[in-house]
Amino acid sequence: MKSRKPFICTATAILLSVASSGFALDLSRFQGFMSNPRQQEAKPAPKVQDRQVPAYSSAYASTEADAYYVTSQPGQFVPLGSGNSQRDGERYLLPPETRVPGELRPLLTERLTPRQGLAMAGGTGATLIPSPGVLEPGKTAVGVHIQTFQLYNINNVKYTDQDYFDTNVSVAWGVSDGMEVSFDKPFSNQDRFDIAEPLYLNFKYQAPGNVTLGGSFTGGEGYHSVWVSAGVPVAWVGVGANFGADNFRFSYNGWEELKKARYGGYNYTYDKGEGYADSFFFMIGGAVPINDHLRFLYDFNGDKFSLGFRFNYQNSFYLNAAYVSDGDYENLPGAIAHKQSDNFIFGGTIAF
Repeated sequence: MKSRKPFICTATAILLSVASSGFALDLSRFQGFMSNPRQQEAKPAPKVQDRQVPAYSSAYASTEADAYYVTSQPGQFVPLGSGNSQRDGERYLLPPETRVPGELRPLLTERLTPRQGLAMAGGTGATLIPSPGVLEPGKTAVGVHIQTFQLYNINNVKYTDQDYFDTNVSVAWGVSDGMEVSFDKPFSNQDRFDIAEPLYLNFKYQAPGNVTLGGSFTGGEGYHSVWVSAGVPVAWVGVGANFGADNFRFSYNGWEELKKARYGGYNYTYDKGEGYADSFFFMIGGAVPINDHLRFLYDFNGDKFSLGFRFNYQNSFYLNAAYVSDGDYENLPGAIAHKQSDNFIFGGTIAF
């Protein structure tokens, strides 16, 4: 114990001298290792930008479609307002953002109320036959067509003293939505024969299902005709029937006036001297757009076919010219049919 006491005293004196001299241990750099990492101050989280929630978009409604013709603004794609009642098939229309090629617009905008001018048959259509479409409600169209012909006597000898032609005048009205009424009458410049030139009263009615019913009626000068057709402006087809006139009978002691039908051909039996118009007929027609102002027309009325063109200015003024083939009436002798067509038709229409 005596030997340890001097040693302890000596060591204590050394430590006190070191402490008093300022050589103490700096342990601050080791504090990070001794502290709890969970107790360290957390770094601020990065700011997150507020995301904009898109507004709720309602499902597309067919009443907002614009790829449909509206009679209040013809020839344009306009939205169908809530006040307009949906027509047949409207729920299948294209959405507003759809871009319809210009070449296909007539198929949509002119299907119900075509911009075609008047046909020789009185109503709107091609050259010889009416189309399934009708005039817009409240609209009127006046048409004049000229068709040259040759005049023959009872011995089938042609008169050459002047040029002969028929002037066909027609007027049509858009009575209501889907209804068109018209009349037409030819005026001839010949006065050698008392040839009946009937006045025709015509109508067209668009039935549900994109089908049009039509008819042409006259007095006792010719056949009545009724028909049904369907299609688009570039192509439509129809079938119909003729009725109301007795069979024609020819005799060298005297002859009856020939009664023609507006549609279909004619049947004549030479050994019996008897003839009659077709009871049923088929027709086809179309107006193909070449550009904004020109249409190529073609049609077949059950007896003749025609090929031609129609010029359109502002959907108000139309000029047309067409070649028309011979039919059954052109093959009848002069003793029965005094007039034979020269195969060309020229005309014009004003719509207002």
